[in-house]
Amino acid sequence: MASIITYLKLRRRDSAMDISCTDVDPSKPSQRDSDSVLEMKSLGVCIGSGLNRLTCALVQYTQDAPHAPLRLQVLQSSNIPILSTARLSILKALCDAHSQPSAIALFNAQLGKLFADGIRTFCDRHDITLESIEFIGAHSATVPARRRSDEGHGSALQLFNWIATIAEETKITTIFDYAVIEKLAIQPLASPIAFVNKLFLRHPSKFRACLNISELANINFIPPLNDSSGHITMSRDCGPGSLLIDYAMAYCTSNDHCEDDNGAYATKGKINQDIVDRFLRSHDYLRDLPPLIIAREMFGDHDGQRLLDECILMDICAEDTIATITRVTAQNIVIQYRRLLAHYFPSGQQVDELFLCGASARNANIVDHLKAQLPESIITKLLDDIGIPGEANEAICYAHLALETALAQATQPPPSFTSINGSIPSSSASDAHIRATIMRGHGWEDISARIVRFSGGKQLQLTKEIQCNGNLDTAMQELKLS
Repeated sequence: MASIITYLKLRRRDSAMDISCTDVDPSKPSQRDSDSVLEMKSLGVCIGSGLNRLTCALVQYTQDAPHAPLRLQVLQSSNIPILSTARLSILKALCDAHSQPSAIALFNAQLGKLFADGIRTFCDRHDITLESIEFIGAHSATVPARRRSDEGHGSALQLFNWIATIAEETKITTIFDYAVIEKLAIQPLASPIAFVNKLFLRHPSKFRACLNISELANINFIPPLNDSSGHITMSRDCGPGSLLIDYAMAYCTSNDHCEDDNGAYATKGKINQDIVDRFLRSHDYLRDLPPLIIAREMFGDHDGQRLLDECILMDICAEDTIATITRVTAQNIVIQYRRLLAHYFPSGQQVDELFLCGASARNANIVDHLKAQLPESIITKLLDDIGIPGEANEAICYAHLALETALAQATQPPPSFTSINGSIPSSSASDAHIRATIMRGHGWEDISARIVRFSGGKQLQLTKEIQCNGNLDTAMQELKLS
C-alpha cells in the first residue's frame, strides 16, 4: 500500500443545513450520469480511548456539478461492541510500546485488525459490500496526532502502520490523521469534528452552538452568516464528557457496565453537591483537560480515581456516586459554556439554538441540568434534527473529512515541500487547511479519474452548500410550519 501525506488548501464556504431536501434518491447511482455527477460513499469509523466500541457511519454524497450543493445522506450507522479480550490485549500492547519498540508492531497489527473486522461486521450487518465504498475515514483516540516536524522519520510513522492493515484487508482507500487550520491560525483546531459541525450548522440568521459530549466535552459557538461584527466561530474542549462517568461505572459495576449514556443509573442516585462544588473549585478544565488515559487505566493517578476516592471517603452508595460524578460533568459544562461565551463574544450575546451530539447527548441528567441552568430562550435540539445521528456524529465527520481530502487530493497534486518539513502553506484569510494522510486502496486510480472527470480537470474546493437528507427544519419549512 502506498501512503502519501497531504496538506490540502481548501477555501472555506460555510453554509446552513436548513435548506432544500434532496429530490433524488442518492442511493441509486443508475439515475445519474457517472461522468457529470459526483456520487461517492464514504465510511467513517472511529474508536475512543477506552476501546469500548467502534462507531461506523456510511454516508452517501451526491453532487450535480462542482459548484452545485453537495447532498449528504447517512445510509447506515451503528456501534460495534469490542470484546473485552481484544480490548485488553490492544491496551497492553499500547502500554508496552512506550518502553518496548518491538511491541509497536503488535499494537499496529491488533488495532488494524480490530478496525478491519469491525468494518466487515458493520457491512455484513447492513448488507453492504466493501466494493461499494470509495473511502474510509478512520480515527483512533488511542493514537496521538502526528507531530508534523517528525514526518519522514521512521519512528514517527510506526504508530500509524495500523492504518495499512485496514487498507490492505478492505482494499479501500483509507484516510486518517486529520488536522484543520483555519484562516491565518498557527495552531490546528482543537477538534476537526468542530470544523465539520460548523459547516453543517452555520445558519443565515441564528447564533448556534454545538455541544459534543463524547469522552471529552467540546463546545462550538457558530455565529450566523449575517453577522457583520467579524466574530469568528470558535471551538474548545472544555473538560470531561463521558470520561469520568464511564470510569466510575466500570468501578461501581465491576466492569459489567462501562457507560451510562442515557443516565438511567445516575437517575437512581442522590447528588452530593458538596463533593461536586469542592472538586470543581480545584479543577479548571479550560486550562488542564483530564487525561484520556482515564478511559483505560483503572486505579491510576488521575482525576477519575481522585473523584471516585472522594465519593468512597464520604461512604456514598454506587448510585449516588454515579449521580454525583454525572453532576460534576454537567455543572462543569455549564460553567465553561458561560465562560467561553462571555470571553469570545460581546456582553449579552445569547445562543438561539444549542445542538447536542455524542455518546452522552441523551443522558437525561446532563441534558436536564443544561436546560435548567441555561437561558429559557435557548432551543435545545439533538443533532438528529438536521439529519445527522448524534451518536454517530464523529464517524460522520470523519467520513466527510475523508471525502473532502480525497476530492482535493485528486484534483490538486500535493506540494513538494510537505514531505520535507511539513510547514503550512501560506493562504489568505478565507482559506482553510486540512492536513491528512491517504493510504491508497486498490480502486484509488479509478476513483481519482472519476473525480477529475467530474471537476473538468479543475481543483475542487469545499462545497458552497450542503443539503442533508432528513433535516427536520427543512421539512417544516416546506410544509410552512415554521
